[in-house]
Amino acid sequence: MVRLSTKARYGVRALCALAVMSRDGGPVSLARVAEREGISRPYLSLIFHQLRKSGYVQASRGLRGGYRLLKSPSRITVAGVVRALEGPIAPVKCLVPGEGPAGGRCRRQGSCPSRPAWVRLQRQMEAALEAVTLQSLIEGRPAGARGGPAEMKGAEPCRGACGRTSLSSSRGTPRPGAG
Repeated sequence: MVRLSTKARYGVRALCALAVMSRDGGPVSLARVAEREGISRPYLSLIFHQLRKSGYVQASRGLRGGYRLLKSPSRITVAGVVRALEGPIAPVKCLVPGEGPAGGRCRRQGSCPSRPAWVRLQRQMEAALEAVTLQSLIEGRPAGARGGPAEMKGAEPCRGACGRTSLSSSRGTPRPGAG
């Protein structure tokens, strides 16, 4: 079964939360993102370190420090986040350069009957994840992010920080899952 790691899933969720929580443009503390998403702060710190190195977030120190996105949520794709946190998107090691037998060059590459299926799956996975932006997740549009509200069959919008949000009437803070 092909699965994304918790690092990739938490990274996408945390970036969506950061986008929602920093709509005023100010930095958001890692503690606030961790609390909102139910992710341990040390693990989220490791994830944000990688995201910072990959150019997705900027950290600022001090009393009012925290993180902010370096790109608009509409320009950050799930594929980009997955690559930043996990490396190449591939269903099998032989499709990843430098990994698998013989450094990613399988000795059976030319005669492997299953290779075309894996290559096709890899292309479809990449295309599907490239089509989804943080903005589309925040708005509850998991697919068709660049072309309108088309939905994937059977897919439901994320309901956490990357799902629809509304402002609570009492303090103007986002409530996850509301709306």
